[in-house]
Amino acid sequence: MVGLLPPLVEGALRFPAARLPVWIAVALVSVGLALLLAFHPRPPRRPVLSLGWLLLVLTVVQAFVVGDLPALAGLYAAAPVLASLAGHLTGRPRKALVAAHIVAASCWTGVALMMSAIGVTALTSDDIEYVAGAYGLMETFDVTLLGWLNFTTTLSGLGVALTSPWGVLRHRWVAAKLTLSLLILFLAFGWLHDTLETAAQRAEHLADTGGSTASLGADPALVAAGFGFAFLQLVAAVLLSLYKPGGTTRRGRRHLAARQGARPGDLPVTVSDARHVADGVVALTLRPDQGRRLPPWEPGAHLDVVLPSGRVRQYSLYGDPGDPDAYRIAVLREERGRGGSAEVHRLTIGARLTVRGPRQHFPLADAPAHLFIAGGIGIVPFLPMLRALDADGADWSLVYRGRSLSRMAFTDALTSQYGNRVTLLPSDAEPRPDLTALLRAAPPGVAVYCCGPQGLIDAVAAAMPGACPHGTLRVERFTAPGRADDATDRPFEAELARSGRIVRVPPGRSLLSAIQDVDPTVDHSCADGICGSCATRVLDGVPDHRDHVLQADERDRTDVIYPCVSRAKGDHIVLDA
Repeated sequence: MVGLLPPLVEGALRFPAARLPVWIAVALVSVGLALLLAFHPRPPRRPVLSLGWLLLVLTVVQAFVVGDLPALAGLYAAAPVLASLAGHLTGRPRKALVAAHIVAASCWTGVALMMSAIGVTALTSDDIEYVAGAYGLMETFDVTLLGWLNFTTTLSGLGVALTSPWGVLRHRWVAAKLTLSLLILFLAFGWLHDTLETAAQRAEHLADTGGSTASLGADPALVAAGFGFAFLQLVAAVLLSLYKPGGTTRRGRRHLAARQGARPGDLPVTVSDARHVADGVVALTLRPDQGRRLPPWEPGAHLDVVLPSGRVRQYSLYGDPGDPDAYRIAVLREERGRGGSAEVHRLTIGARLTVRGPRQHFPLADAPAHLFIAGGIGIVPFLPMLRALDADGADWSLVYRGRSLSRMAFTDALTSQYGNRVTLLPSDAEPRPDLTALLRAAPPGVAVYCCGPQGLIDAVAAAMPGACPHGTLRVERFTAPGRADDATDRPFEAELARSGRIVRVPPGRSLLSAIQDVDPTVDHSCADGICGSCATRVLDGVPDHRDHVLQADERDRTDVIYPCVSRAKGDHIVLDA
Protein backbone atom coordinates (compact mmCIF):
# COMPACT_ATOMS: atom_id res chain seq x y z
CA MET A 1 0.00 0.00 0.00
CA VAL A 2 2.84 2.38 0.90
CA GLY A 3 4.44 1.75 -2.49
CA LEU A 4 1.36 3.09 -4.23
CA LEU A 5 1.78 6.53 -2.66
CA PRO A 6 3.31 9.10 -5.04
CA PRO A 7 6.89 10.21 -4.52
CA LEU A 8 7.07 13.82 -3.35
CA VAL A 9 10.66 14.60 -4.20
CA GLU A 10 11.21 12.97 -7.55
CA GLY A 11 10.68 14.89 -10.75
CA ALA A 12 8.84 12.16 -12.65
CA LEU A 13 5.05 12.32 -12.74
CA ARG A 14 3.07 9.36 -11.47
CA PHE A 15 0.29 9.87 -14.05
CA PRO A 16 1.73 12.20 -16.73
CA ALA A 17 -1.34 11.85 -18.98
CA ALA A 18 -3.55 13.39 -16.29
CA ARG A 19 -1.36 16.44 -15.80
CA LEU A 20 -2.89 18.70 -18.45
CA PRO A 21 -6.58 17.79 -17.84
CA VAL A 22 -6.29 18.42 -14.11
CA TRP A 23 -4.50 21.73 -14.66
CA ILE A 24 -7.29 22.78 -17.05
CA ALA A 25 -9.87 21.88 -14.40
CA VAL A 26 -7.92 23.87 -11.79
CA ALA A 27 -7.81 26.88 -14.12
CA LEU A 28 -11.55 26.73 -14.89
CA VAL A 29 -12.52 26.49 -11.20
CA SER A 30 -10.11 29.30 -10.31
CA VAL A 31 -11.52 31.58 -13.03
CA GLY A 32 -15.11 30.77 -12.01
CA LEU A 33 -14.36 31.53 -8.37
CA ALA A 34 -12.57 34.77 -9.28
CA LEU A 35 -15.49 35.95 -11.44
CA LEU A 36 -18.00 35.12 -8.71
CA LEU A 37 -16.04 37.11 -6.15
CA ALA A 38 -15.34 40.01 -8.51
CA PHE A 39 -18.79 40.61 -9.94
CA HIS A 40 -21.14 39.53 -7.16
CA PRO A 41 -21.35 42.20 -4.44
CA ARG A 42 -22.27 39.63 -1.77
CA PRO A 43 -21.60 36.18 -3.23
CA PRO A 44 -23.60 33.36 -1.61
CA ARG A 45 -21.50 31.46 0.90
CA ARG A 46 -22.36 27.93 -0.25
CA PRO A 47 -21.29 28.26 -3.94
CA VAL A 48 -18.14 30.12 -2.95
CA LEU A 49 -17.09 27.45 -0.47
CA SER A 50 -18.08 24.65 -2.85
CA LEU A 51 -15.83 26.07 -5.57
CA GLY A 52 -13.10 26.66 -2.99
CA TRP A 53 -13.21 23.07 -1.78
CA LEU A 54 -13.23 21.81 -5.37
CA LEU A 55 -10.15 23.92 -6.11
CA LEU A 56 -8.37 22.49 -3.08
CA VAL A 57 -9.30 18.90 -3.97
CA LEU A 58 -8.09 19.33 -7.56
CA THR A 59 -4.82 20.81 -6.35
CA VAL A 60 -4.33 17.91 -3.94
CA VAL A 61 -5.02 15.44 -6.76
CA GLN A 62 -2.50 17.20 -8.99
CA ALA A 63 0.12 17.26 -6.22
CA PHE A 64 -0.26 13.83 -4.67
CA VAL A 65 -2.02 11.59 -7.19
CA VAL A 66 -0.61 12.92 -10.45
CA GLY A 67 2.64 13.74 -8.67
CA ASP A 68 3.17 17.19 -10.18
CA LEU A 69 5.63 19.10 -8.00
CA PRO A 70 4.50 22.65 -8.98
CA ALA A 71 1.08 21.79 -7.58
CA LEU A 72 2.64 21.34 -4.15
CA ALA A 73 3.46 25.04 -4.12
CA GLY A 74 -0.08 25.71 -5.33
CA LEU A 75 -1.41 24.05 -2.18
CA TYR A 76 0.12 26.83 -0.13
CA ALA A 77 -2.00 29.28 -2.14
CA ALA A 78 -5.19 27.22 -2.43
CA ALA A 79 -5.50 26.33 1.26
CA PRO A 80 -5.18 29.93 2.58
CA VAL A 81 -7.59 31.17 -0.12
CA LEU A 82 -10.18 28.61 0.94
CA ALA A 83 -9.65 29.45 4.62
CA SER A 84 -10.07 33.16 3.90
CA LEU A 85 -13.28 32.49 1.96
CA ALA A 86 -14.60 30.38 4.83
CA GLY A 87 -14.20 33.33 7.18
CA HIS A 88 -14.35 32.98 10.95
CA LEU A 89 -15.37 29.39 11.73
CA THR A 90 -17.14 28.45 14.95
CA GLY A 91 -18.74 25.35 16.39
CA ARG A 92 -18.37 21.98 14.71
CA PRO A 93 -16.52 23.12 11.54
CA ARG A 94 -13.79 24.75 13.62
CA LYS A 95 -13.56 21.76 15.97
CA ALA A 96 -13.23 19.44 12.98
CA LEU A 97 -10.44 21.56 11.48
CA VAL A 98 -8.59 21.77 14.81
CA ALA A 99 -8.99 18.01 15.27
CA ALA A 100 -7.57 17.36 11.79
CA HIS A 101 -4.57 19.58 12.59
CA ILE A 102 -3.95 17.85 15.93
CA VAL A 103 -4.16 14.38 14.37
CA ALA A 104 -1.82 15.30 11.50
CA ALA A 105 0.65 17.01 13.86
CA SER A 106 0.63 14.02 16.22
CA CYS A 107 1.29 11.60 13.36
CA TRP A 108 4.05 13.81 11.96
CA THR A 109 5.73 14.05 15.37
CA GLY A 110 5.40 10.29 15.89
CA VAL A 111 6.91 9.43 12.52
CA ALA A 112 9.71 11.95 13.08
CA LEU A 113 10.47 10.30 16.43
CA MET A 114 10.53 6.89 14.78
CA MET A 115 12.86 8.16 12.03
CA SER A 116 15.16 9.69 14.65
CA ALA A 117 15.26 6.41 16.57
CA ILE A 118 16.08 4.41 13.42
CA GLY A 119 18.76 6.95 12.50
CA VAL A 120 20.38 6.63 15.94
CA THR A 121 20.36 2.81 15.82
CA ALA A 122 21.92 2.91 12.33
CA LEU A 123 24.56 5.33 13.64
CA THR A 124 25.50 2.98 16.49
CA SER A 125 25.34 -0.32 14.56
CA ASP A 126 28.37 -2.13 13.12
CA ASP A 127 26.27 -4.44 10.91
CA ILE A 128 26.33 -2.93 7.41
CA GLU A 129 23.39 -5.07 6.24
CA TYR A 130 21.29 -3.84 9.15
CA VAL A 131 22.30 -0.24 8.41
CA ALA A 132 21.41 -0.66 4.73
CA GLY A 133 17.99 -2.07 5.68
CA ALA A 134 17.40 0.75 8.18
CA TYR A 135 18.19 3.44 5.63
CA GLY A 136 16.01 1.70 3.04
CA LEU A 137 13.09 1.78 5.51
CA MET A 138 13.78 5.43 6.32
CA GLU A 139 13.79 6.27 2.60
CA THR A 140 10.40 4.62 2.18
CA PHE A 141 8.90 6.69 5.01
CA ASP A 142 10.68 9.83 3.85
CA VAL A 143 9.25 9.84 0.31
CA THR A 144 5.76 8.82 1.41
CA LEU A 145 4.51 9.49 4.95
CA LEU A 146 6.68 12.44 5.96
CA GLY A 147 5.80 14.51 2.90
CA TRP A 148 2.07 13.91 3.30
CA LEU A 149 2.16 14.68 7.02
CA ASN A 150 4.21 17.83 6.53
CA PHE A 151 1.78 19.30 4.03
CA THR A 152 -1.32 18.13 5.90
CA THR A 153 -0.14 19.58 9.20
CA THR A 154 1.10 22.85 7.75
CA LEU A 155 -1.97 23.50 5.60
CA SER A 156 -4.48 22.52 8.31
CA GLY A 157 -2.55 24.79 10.69
CA LEU A 158 -2.84 27.63 8.20
CA GLY A 159 -6.56 26.92 7.94
CA VAL A 160 -7.01 27.01 11.72
CA ALA A 161 -5.07 30.27 12.01
CA LEU A 162 -6.91 32.01 9.18
CA THR A 163 -10.40 30.94 10.30
CA SER A 164 -9.88 31.98 13.93
CA PRO A 165 -8.98 35.26 15.66
CA TRP A 166 -5.35 34.07 15.91
CA GLY A 167 -4.36 34.91 12.33
CA VAL A 168 -1.06 33.77 10.84
CA LEU A 169 1.11 36.75 11.81
CA ARG A 170 -0.84 38.35 14.66
CA HIS A 171 0.56 36.26 17.50
CA ARG A 172 4.20 35.38 17.94
CA TRP A 173 3.55 31.75 18.83
CA VAL A 174 1.49 31.16 15.65
CA ALA A 175 4.13 32.82 13.48
CA ALA A 176 6.82 30.76 15.21
CA LYS A 177 4.91 27.53 14.50
CA LEU A 178 4.58 28.42 10.82
CA THR A 179 8.29 29.28 10.68
CA LEU A 180 9.20 25.93 12.23
CA SER A 181 6.97 24.05 9.78
CA LEU A 182 8.50 25.79 6.77
CA LEU A 183 12.00 25.36 8.18
CA ILE A 184 11.46 21.61 8.47
CA LEU A 185 10.10 21.58 4.89
CA PHE A 186 13.17 23.35 3.52
CA LEU A 187 15.47 21.23 5.68
CA ALA A 188 13.88 18.03 4.38
CA PHE A 189 13.68 18.85 0.68
CA GLY A 190 16.76 21.03 0.54
CA TRP A 191 19.26 18.83 2.35
CA LEU A 192 18.05 15.96 4.53
CA HIS A 193 16.38 13.92 1.78
CA ASP A 194 19.51 14.00 -0.40
CA THR A 195 21.71 13.12 2.58
CA LEU A 196 19.53 10.14 3.46
CA GLU A 197 19.43 9.00 -0.17
CA THR A 198 23.22 9.18 -0.44
CA ALA A 199 23.67 7.27 2.84
CA ALA A 200 21.19 4.59 1.73
CA GLN A 201 22.93 4.10 -1.63
CA ARG A 202 26.36 3.84 -0.01
CA ALA A 203 25.13 1.44 2.65
CA GLU A 204 23.46 -0.77 0.03
CA HIS A 205 26.63 -0.79 -2.09
CA LEU A 206 28.81 -1.63 0.92
CA ALA A 207 26.43 -4.41 1.95
CA ASP A 208 26.64 -5.92 -1.55
CA THR A 209 30.46 -5.67 -1.72
CA GLY A 210 31.20 -6.77 1.85
CA GLY A 211 32.26 -3.34 3.12
CA SER A 212 31.97 -2.00 6.66
CA THR A 213 30.05 0.83 8.31
CA ALA A 214 33.30 2.76 8.77
CA SER A 215 33.26 3.50 5.04
CA LEU A 216 30.02 5.49 5.39
CA GLY A 217 31.95 8.41 6.81
CA ALA A 218 29.90 11.21 8.39
CA ASP A 219 26.62 10.32 6.64
CA PRO A 220 25.11 8.31 9.53
CA ALA A 221 25.80 11.13 11.97
CA LEU A 222 24.29 13.71 9.60
CA VAL A 223 21.16 11.61 9.05
CA ALA A 224 20.63 11.01 12.78
CA ALA A 225 21.28 14.66 13.62
CA GLY A 226 19.02 15.93 10.83
CA PHE A 227 15.99 13.87 11.80
CA GLY A 228 16.65 14.46 15.51
CA PHE A 229 16.72 18.22 14.90
CA ALA A 230 13.46 18.02 12.94
CA PHE A 231 11.85 16.05 15.78
CA LEU A 232 12.95 18.66 18.35
CA GLN A 233 11.45 21.39 16.17
CA LEU A 234 8.14 19.52 16.13
CA VAL A 235 8.25 19.18 19.93
CA ALA A 236 8.86 22.94 20.13
CA ALA A 237 5.81 23.52 17.91
CA VAL A 238 3.71 21.33 20.22
CA LEU A 239 4.88 23.31 23.25
CA LEU A 240 4.04 26.57 21.47
CA SER A 241 0.50 25.30 20.92
CA LEU A 242 0.13 24.32 24.56
CA TYR A 243 1.55 27.45 26.21
CA LYS A 244 1.00 30.13 23.52
CA PRO A 245 3.81 32.42 24.72
CA GLY A 246 5.03 35.71 23.34
CA GLY A 247 1.92 37.85 23.01
CA THR A 248 1.00 39.72 19.84
CA THR A 249 3.28 40.88 17.05
CA ARG A 250 3.37 44.47 15.83
CA ARG A 251 1.08 43.42 13.01
CA GLY A 252 -1.23 41.81 15.54
CA ARG A 253 -1.42 44.95 17.64
CA ARG A 254 -2.13 47.05 14.54
CA HIS A 255 -4.86 44.61 13.53
CA LEU A 256 -6.49 44.74 16.95
CA ALA A 257 -6.35 48.52 16.98
CA ALA A 258 -7.86 48.76 13.51
CA ARG A 259 -10.54 46.15 14.21
CA GLN A 260 -11.57 47.27 17.66
CA GLY A 261 -10.88 50.96 17.30
CA ALA A 262 -10.69 53.34 20.23
CA ARG A 263 -13.95 52.59 21.97
CA PRO A 264 -15.60 55.28 24.05
CA GLY A 265 -15.39 53.05 27.14
CA ASP A 266 -11.68 52.24 26.78
CA LEU A 267 -9.56 53.52 29.62
CA PRO A 268 -5.78 53.13 29.95
CA VAL A 269 -4.73 52.04 33.43
CA THR A 270 -1.53 51.10 35.21
CA VAL A 271 -0.96 48.27 37.66
CA SER A 272 -0.08 50.13 40.85
CA ASP A 273 -0.09 47.14 43.17
CA ALA A 274 0.11 43.35 42.74
CA ARG A 275 0.02 40.98 45.68
CA HIS A 276 -0.86 37.34 46.32
CA VAL A 277 -3.91 37.02 48.57
CA ALA A 278 -4.02 33.19 48.47
CA ASP A 279 -2.18 30.33 46.83
CA GLY A 280 -2.62 30.87 43.09
CA VAL A 281 -4.61 34.12 43.51
CA VAL A 282 -3.18 37.55 42.72
CA ALA A 283 -4.95 40.83 43.50
CA LEU A 284 -4.27 43.85 41.28
CA THR A 285 -4.93 47.52 41.86
CA LEU A 286 -5.46 49.42 38.61
CA ARG A 287 -5.16 53.20 38.53
CA PRO A 288 -5.94 55.61 35.67
CA ASP A 289 -3.57 58.09 34.11
CA GLN A 290 -2.93 61.29 36.01
CA GLY A 291 -5.95 63.57 35.95
CA ARG A 292 -8.44 60.89 34.79
CA ARG A 293 -11.19 59.40 36.90
CA LEU A 294 -12.66 55.94 36.70
CA PRO A 295 -16.40 55.42 36.12
CA PRO A 296 -18.35 54.39 39.23
CA TRP A 297 -19.72 50.87 39.59
CA GLU A 298 -22.12 48.88 41.72
CA PRO A 299 -21.48 45.73 43.76
CA GLY A 300 -21.53 42.66 41.48
CA ALA A 301 -20.09 44.48 38.43
CA HIS A 302 -17.26 43.13 36.33
CA LEU A 303 -14.61 44.70 34.13
CA ASP A 304 -13.21 43.87 30.70
CA VAL A 305 -9.43 43.87 30.92
CA VAL A 306 -7.39 44.08 27.70
CA LEU A 307 -4.05 42.40 28.44
CA PRO A 308 -0.75 43.27 26.73
CA SER A 309 -1.12 40.23 24.44
CA GLY A 310 -4.48 41.54 23.16
CA ARG A 311 -6.48 38.95 25.10
CA VAL A 312 -9.66 40.32 26.65
CA ARG A 313 -10.80 38.80 29.94
CA GLN A 314 -13.59 39.62 32.39
CA TYR A 315 -12.92 39.97 36.11
CA SER A 316 -15.23 40.88 38.98
CA LEU A 317 -14.52 44.11 40.85
CA TYR A 318 -14.07 44.38 44.58
CA GLY A 319 -13.12 47.27 46.83
CA ASP A 320 -14.87 50.60 47.10
CA PRO A 321 -17.40 51.24 44.28
CA GLY A 322 -17.17 54.96 44.93
CA ASP A 323 -13.41 55.22 44.55
CA PRO A 324 -12.70 57.06 41.25
CA ASP A 325 -8.96 56.44 41.52
CA ALA A 326 -8.68 52.65 41.61
CA TYR A 327 -10.22 49.40 40.37
CA ARG A 328 -9.38 46.19 42.20
CA ILE A 329 -9.58 42.68 40.76
CA ALA A 330 -8.44 39.26 42.00
CA VAL A 331 -7.50 36.52 39.54
CA LEU A 332 -7.02 32.78 40.06
CA ARG A 333 -4.33 31.20 37.91
CA GLU A 334 -6.03 28.52 35.83
CA GLU A 335 -3.47 25.85 35.00
CA ARG A 336 -5.62 24.52 32.15
CA GLY A 337 -6.95 27.89 31.04
CA ARG A 338 -6.51 29.72 27.75
CA GLY A 339 -3.56 31.82 28.93
CA GLY A 340 -5.31 34.93 30.28
CA SER A 341 -4.93 34.18 33.98
CA ALA A 342 -1.30 33.11 33.50
CA GLU A 343 -0.60 36.43 31.75
CA VAL A 344 -2.24 38.36 34.60
CA HIS A 345 0.01 36.56 37.09
CA ARG A 346 3.05 37.67 35.11
CA LEU A 347 2.09 41.34 35.28
CA THR A 348 4.28 43.57 37.40
CA ILE A 349 3.80 46.99 38.96
CA GLY A 350 3.88 49.60 36.20
CA ALA A 351 2.35 47.36 33.53
CA ARG A 352 0.00 49.19 31.17
CA LEU A 353 -3.48 47.79 30.46
CA THR A 354 -6.78 48.91 29.00
CA VAL A 355 -10.11 48.39 30.73
CA ARG A 356 -13.69 48.58 29.46
CA GLY A 357 -16.84 48.89 31.46
CA PRO A 358 -17.71 48.31 34.19
CA ARG A 359 -20.73 46.12 33.33
CA GLN A 360 -23.41 45.07 35.76
CA HIS A 361 -25.17 41.74 35.22
CA PHE A 362 -25.10 40.46 38.80
CA PRO A 363 -26.80 43.12 40.95
CA LEU A 364 -28.10 42.82 44.49
CA ALA A 365 -31.77 41.95 44.63
CA ASP A 366 -34.38 43.73 46.69
CA ALA A 367 -35.10 40.97 49.19
CA PRO A 368 -35.69 40.57 52.95
CA ALA A 369 -32.70 38.22 53.28
CA HIS A 370 -29.64 37.25 51.27
CA LEU A 371 -27.72 33.96 51.13
CA PHE A 372 -24.35 33.87 49.36
CA ILE A 373 -22.76 30.58 48.24
CA ALA A 374 -19.23 31.05 46.95
CA GLY A 375 -16.80 28.54 45.48
CA GLY A 376 -13.11 29.42 45.21
CA ILE A 377 -12.46 32.66 43.35
CA GLY A 378 -16.24 33.13 43.17
CA ILE A 379 -15.93 35.04 46.44
CA VAL A 380 -14.69 38.17 44.63
CA PRO A 381 -18.01 39.67 43.37
CA PHE A 382 -19.54 39.00 46.80
CA LEU A 383 -17.05 41.19 48.69
CA PRO A 384 -18.58 44.58 47.78
CA MET A 385 -22.08 43.06 48.05
CA LEU A 386 -21.47 41.98 51.64
CA ARG A 387 -19.99 45.36 52.48
CA ALA A 388 -23.04 47.20 51.11
CA LEU A 389 -25.54 44.90 52.83
CA ASP A 390 -23.70 45.07 56.14
CA ALA A 391 -23.64 48.86 55.97
CA ASP A 392 -27.44 48.82 55.48
CA GLY A 393 -28.00 46.41 58.36
CA ALA A 394 -29.48 43.77 56.03
CA ASP A 395 -29.98 40.10 56.89
CA TRP A 396 -27.33 38.05 55.09
CA SER A 397 -25.03 35.04 55.44
CA LEU A 398 -22.15 33.58 53.44
CA VAL A 399 -21.08 29.99 52.85
CA TYR A 400 -17.59 29.90 51.32
CA ARG A 401 -16.21 26.64 49.90
CA GLY A 402 -12.67 26.09 48.63
CA ARG A 403 -9.98 23.46 48.22
CA SER A 404 -8.09 24.58 51.32
CA LEU A 405 -7.82 27.65 53.52
CA SER A 406 -4.52 28.54 51.87
CA ARG A 407 -6.28 28.68 48.47
CA MET A 408 -9.30 30.66 49.71
CA ALA A 409 -8.78 34.40 49.23
CA PHE A 410 -9.76 37.08 51.77
CA THR A 411 -10.70 34.60 54.53
CA ASP A 412 -8.98 36.56 57.32
CA ALA A 413 -10.72 39.80 56.37
CA LEU A 414 -14.11 38.10 56.09
CA THR A 415 -13.97 36.35 59.46
CA SER A 416 -12.54 39.33 61.34
CA GLN A 417 -15.05 41.78 59.86
CA TYR A 418 -18.24 39.70 59.79
CA GLY A 419 -17.72 36.97 62.38
CA ASN A 420 -20.24 34.13 62.47
CA ARG A 421 -22.11 35.39 59.43
CA VAL A 422 -19.35 33.73 57.41
CA THR A 423 -19.00 29.95 57.21
CA LEU A 424 -15.71 28.70 55.78
CA LEU A 425 -15.72 25.16 54.38
CA PRO A 426 -12.33 24.12 52.99
CA SER A 427 -12.78 20.76 51.32
CA ASP A 428 -9.60 19.29 52.84
CA ALA A 429 -11.01 19.80 56.35
CA GLU A 430 -14.80 20.09 56.10
CA PRO A 431 -17.41 17.83 54.48
CA ARG A 432 -19.39 18.97 51.48
CA PRO A 433 -22.22 21.29 52.55
CA ASP A 434 -25.77 19.95 52.54
CA LEU A 435 -27.19 22.42 50.01
CA THR A 436 -30.73 21.14 50.38
CA ALA A 437 -30.71 21.70 54.15
CA LEU A 438 -28.98 25.05 53.73
CA LEU A 439 -31.58 26.30 51.24
CA ARG A 440 -34.50 24.85 53.18
CA ALA A 441 -33.44 26.78 56.27
CA ALA A 442 -33.27 30.10 54.40
CA PRO A 443 -35.88 32.75 55.33
CA PRO A 444 -38.94 33.28 53.10
CA GLY A 445 -38.25 35.52 50.10
CA VAL A 446 -34.51 34.98 50.34
CA ALA A 447 -32.29 35.98 47.43
CA VAL A 448 -29.70 33.27 46.82
CA TYR A 449 -26.48 34.20 45.03
CA CYS A 450 -24.03 31.61 43.71
CA CYS A 451 -20.69 32.13 42.01
CA GLY A 452 -17.99 29.56 41.52
CA PRO A 453 -17.28 26.34 39.64
CA GLN A 454 -19.90 24.98 37.27
CA GLY A 455 -20.57 21.94 39.47
CA LEU A 456 -21.46 24.14 42.45
CA ILE A 457 -23.77 26.34 40.40
CA ASP A 458 -25.53 23.32 38.89
CA ALA A 459 -25.99 21.74 42.33
CA VAL A 460 -27.52 24.91 43.80
CA ALA A 461 -29.78 25.38 40.78
CA ALA A 462 -30.97 21.76 41.03
CA ALA A 463 -31.73 22.06 44.75
CA MET A 464 -33.56 25.41 44.59
CA PRO A 465 -37.01 24.31 43.28
CA GLY A 466 -37.56 21.67 45.95
CA ALA A 467 -35.66 23.15 48.89
CA CYS A 468 -36.27 26.87 48.42
CA PRO A 469 -39.29 27.52 46.17
CA HIS A 470 -39.92 30.74 48.08
CA GLY A 471 -36.56 32.21 47.06
CA THR A 472 -34.90 33.52 43.90
CA LEU A 473 -31.55 32.42 42.51
CA ARG A 474 -28.95 34.64 40.87
CA VAL A 475 -25.73 33.21 39.47
CA GLU A 476 -22.57 34.44 37.82
CA ARG A 477 -20.44 32.07 35.77
CA PHE A 478 -16.77 32.15 34.85
CA THR A 479 -17.15 29.79 31.90
CA ALA A 480 -20.02 28.80 29.64
CA PRO A 481 -21.51 25.42 30.66
CA GLY A 482 -21.98 24.34 27.03
CA ARG A 483 -23.98 25.61 24.11
CA ALA A 484 -27.25 24.30 22.83
CA ASP A 485 -27.04 21.61 20.16
CA ASP A 486 -26.98 23.48 16.86
CA ALA A 487 -28.66 20.51 15.15
CA THR A 488 -31.99 22.06 16.20
CA ASP A 489 -31.11 25.55 14.96
CA ARG A 490 -33.46 27.19 12.50
CA PRO A 491 -32.32 29.70 9.91
CA PHE A 492 -33.54 33.25 10.38
CA GLU A 493 -32.97 36.80 9.17
CA ALA A 494 -31.73 39.70 11.26
CA GLU A 495 -32.50 43.23 10.12
CA LEU A 496 -29.93 45.80 11.23
CA ALA A 497 -32.03 48.93 11.70
CA ARG A 498 -29.22 51.50 11.56
CA SER A 499 -27.86 50.38 8.20
CA GLY A 500 -31.00 48.78 6.79
CA ARG A 501 -29.00 45.66 5.94
CA ILE A 502 -30.45 42.18 6.35
CA VAL A 503 -28.15 39.32 7.30
CA ARG A 504 -29.09 35.67 6.99
CA VAL A 505 -28.10 33.37 9.83
CA PRO A 506 -28.02 29.68 8.81
CA PRO A 507 -27.96 26.80 11.31
CA GLY A 508 -24.61 26.36 12.96
CA ARG A 509 -23.55 29.97 12.53
CA SER A 510 -23.82 32.61 15.24
CA LEU A 511 -25.79 35.81 14.87
CA LEU A 512 -22.70 37.74 15.95
CA SER A 513 -20.55 36.36 13.13
CA ALA A 514 -23.28 37.23 10.62
CA ILE A 515 -23.42 40.81 11.94
CA GLN A 516 -19.62 41.03 11.73
CA ASP A 517 -19.83 40.45 7.98
CA VAL A 518 -21.52 43.84 7.80
CA ASP A 519 -19.92 45.55 10.79
CA PRO A 520 -16.58 44.00 11.86
CA THR A 521 -16.25 46.50 14.74
CA VAL A 522 -19.28 45.25 16.68
CA ASP A 523 -18.38 45.03 20.35
CA HIS A 524 -17.74 41.54 21.70
CA SER A 525 -15.34 39.73 23.95
CA CYS A 526 -15.87 36.21 25.30
CA ALA A 527 -18.14 34.94 22.45
CA ASP A 528 -19.50 32.39 24.95
CA GLY A 529 -22.48 34.31 26.31
CA ILE A 530 -21.11 35.09 29.76
CA CYS A 531 -19.57 38.59 29.64
CA GLY A 532 -22.44 40.60 28.16
CA SER A 533 -20.21 42.86 26.06
CA CYS A 534 -22.12 42.11 22.82
CA ALA A 535 -25.54 43.11 24.27
CA THR A 536 -27.74 44.44 21.46
CA ARG A 537 -31.14 46.09 21.70
CA VAL A 538 -34.03 44.23 20.06
CA LEU A 539 -36.57 46.43 18.26
CA ASP A 540 -38.85 43.68 16.96
CA GLY A 541 -39.01 39.91 17.18
CA VAL A 542 -38.51 37.41 19.99
CA PRO A 543 -34.99 36.38 21.04
CA ASP A 544 -34.09 32.80 21.79
CA HIS A 545 -31.92 33.47 24.84
CA ARG A 546 -29.00 31.04 25.07
CA ASP A 547 -26.69 33.28 27.05
CA HIS A 548 -25.61 32.94 30.67
CA VAL A 549 -25.89 36.65 31.46
CA LEU A 550 -29.63 36.97 32.04
CA GLN A 551 -30.90 35.63 35.35
CA ALA A 552 -33.68 33.06 35.57
CA ASP A 553 -36.35 35.72 36.07
CA GLU A 554 -35.12 37.66 33.00
CA ARG A 555 -35.29 34.90 30.37
CA ASP A 556 -38.53 36.25 28.88
CA ARG A 557 -37.07 39.67 28.03
CA THR A 558 -37.63 40.76 24.43
CA ASP A 559 -35.66 44.02 24.52
CA VAL A 560 -32.13 42.63 24.48
CA ILE A 561 -30.14 39.82 22.89
CA TYR A 562 -26.57 38.54 23.22
CA PRO A 563 -25.84 37.60 19.61
CA CYS A 564 -22.67 35.62 20.26
CA VAL A 565 -24.80 32.62 21.30
CA SER A 566 -28.48 33.61 21.12
CA ARG A 567 -30.78 33.34 18.12
CA ALA A 568 -34.31 34.32 17.09
CA LYS A 569 -37.38 32.23 17.84
CA GLY A 570 -39.07 33.32 14.63
CA ASP A 571 -37.92 33.87 11.07
CA HIS A 572 -37.11 37.56 11.52
CA ILE A 573 -35.69 39.82 14.19
CA VAL A 574 -34.89 43.55 14.08
CA LEU A 575 -31.85 44.82 15.97
CA ASP A 576 -30.65 48.27 16.91
CA ALA A 577 -27.37 47.72 15.09
